[in-house]
Amino acid sequence: MNLTVTDLTKTFTRADERIELFRDFNLTLNAGEALTVLGPSGSGKTTLLRMIAGLEQPDEGTIRFDNQNIFEMKPEERRAFRLHHIGFADQYARMLPQLTALENVQIPSAGEGKDCSARAKQLLDEFGLAKRMDHFPSELSGGELQRVALARALILEPEFLLLDEPTSALDAARSDSMLELLQQVNRTHGTAILMVTHNTRVLDFFPRSVSL
Repeated sequence: MNLTVTDLTKTFTRADERIELFRDFNLTLNAGEALTVLGPSGSGKTTLLRMIAGLEQPDEGTIRFDNQNIFEMKPEERRAFRLHHIGFADQYARMLPQLTALENVQIPSAGEGKDCSARAKQLLDEFGLAKRMDHFPSELSGGELQRVALARALILEPEFLLLDEPTSALDAARSDSMLELLQQVNRTHGTAILMVTHNTRVLDFFPRSVSL
């Protein structure tokens, strides 16, 4: 499955002022590829990901997965498509505090009626968290929380992984470790990665890029 974003335009109004985030923005991401979208704070990076995930509609332009325009789907079809084809993780790695790492990873599968515990354990083990599965979020470091969030995003084996500033809350060493892990995910699992960030260091790991 391929992603094509064509002539995307998005504006918003603040205090009676019309602000244009971006105009005629384009990108393509083919199955198994990785792409970095660079932009400063306030350039619309998070909004771009929300539109690609079908959560927020652009003012103009199209977002297609293969030949299907995501905004021509019915709302329930978009939700199902997002659940099964798109994984998402951001800098905050939000967790339910009353659940263990293993339980948090399985949250997306809760309504699927299938047991994903074996895959959750496999992912956490692959990400170096075999001994931390039964720990609660308050017992995990920032880097460990990011890896739990990544495992959660991958639990239903999506073709696309959308990442919003995944390294901004990490120090340099943990940031490089996370980027190496994402390279592994891209190569081993064949998951297409679209990462938005202001951090040009990411280009050392994912050099193909466009700018907002």
